[in-house]
Amino acid sequence: MMKKRLGLFFAPALLVLGFAPELAAAEVVVTESYCQVEHVRIEYDFPAARVDGCLTREDGRIVVQTAPEDEPINPSPWYAFRISAPTTTEVAIEIEALGRGMARYNPKASIDRKSWRNLPHEKVDDAILFNLTVGPEPTYVAGQEIFTNRDYIRWLDEVNAKAGGVIFNLGQSAQQRPIPAMEKTSPGNSEWLILIGRQHPPELTGAMALRAFVAEVFNGSELSQAFLKRYNVLLAPNLNPDGVALGHWRHSTGGGDLNRDWFERSQPETKAVHNYLQSIVNKGDNLVYGVDFHSTWRNIYYTIPTDYLSTEAHFSRDWLQALAATVPYTVEEKAGTSPGKGIFKQYMADVHGIHSVTYEVGDETDRDEIRITAQAAARALMSYMLGRSEK
Repeated sequence: MMKKRLGLFFAPALLVLGFAPELAAAEVVVTESYCQVEHVRIEYDFPAARVDGCLTREDGRIVVQTAPEDEPINPSPWYAFRISAPTTTEVAIEIEALGRGMARYNPKASIDRKSWRNLPHEKVDDAILFNLTVGPEPTYVAGQEIFTNRDYIRWLDEVNAKAGGVIFNLGQSAQQRPIPAMEKTSPGNSEWLILIGRQHPPELTGAMALRAFVAEVFNGSELSQAFLKRYNVLLAPNLNPDGVALGHWRHSTGGGDLNRDWFERSQPETKAVHNYLQSIVNKGDNLVYGVDFHSTWRNIYYTIPTDYLSTEAHFSRDWLQALAATVPYTVEEKAGTSPGKGIFKQYMADVHGIHSVTYEVGDETDRDEIRITAQAAARALMSYMLGRSEK
């Protein structure tokens, strides 16, 4: 049974005065949109923000708490806030993960949400400790670079300006946010590449890989043009817009992990994708391959074993071997099955009879490596798919 954790820490204009032995006597004002610790202000009233409480330690360190949206949940505590002070000052900060939390995402800071820098820090148990110089101009602090629902809309417009496809909504999320998608088709094409992402909101490195991969597919090169003459592409880059907007650790607002729901399809997000894929199949077209972008502790590609499907059994293995031959980075493949678990790649195998990959990127993988690898992966996949026989 899913246990919700909502509204546990906020009370409008609450004054917190040393309510535990380890806490300082400094006044902490906590509201639904900000907390104030003496002269330091921490705000969380913007898309993707996540703060579930503020307090102070005896040494004056400000503790920013993050709690899961519900439980049980994968322990991937997301946090994002804006911090400022009237005059320049150094602030000691602790990120504390509540519930089944752990210190996963390293802190990063930005003034404009475009350029980010890594913050020196220390991880102690489930907490992340660091110091930050702040002033009148607010500084964003987050576990990863922030990319919001609105950013996806702008990005899709940019992609489509080059691709010449159609932007549409696959459906609506549990909280009625649009699930954006783009389709690029050509007359006579009946084979499809499926690209999806952001099932889990904090997995920004996977989102970076998806954007670089997509840019390569639609860059207008000879390879790109040849590929798009033969294949249609469905791109659904932001499957969990509720979780992205609300700064969720992992789940949708429907109360579960979308990447465990592909067989039950109890959530509107997975149901919308399934219905669209079924509409493609029902008109006689063929799904050929799927790529689902995620993040984890290291770069790894989870595939379906070669002996699981008789059709194009070596598809993923051959593509990844071609990728490995073109990049100076490790390409690690791990084949396996998860019958009944509701993972996208298992769904693609069991429902549609095709191979696909869970394309995982390390949380702290160098951002240039993410881009270079994703671009090479797109080129290798397009070349491989152009060399295969039509069904």
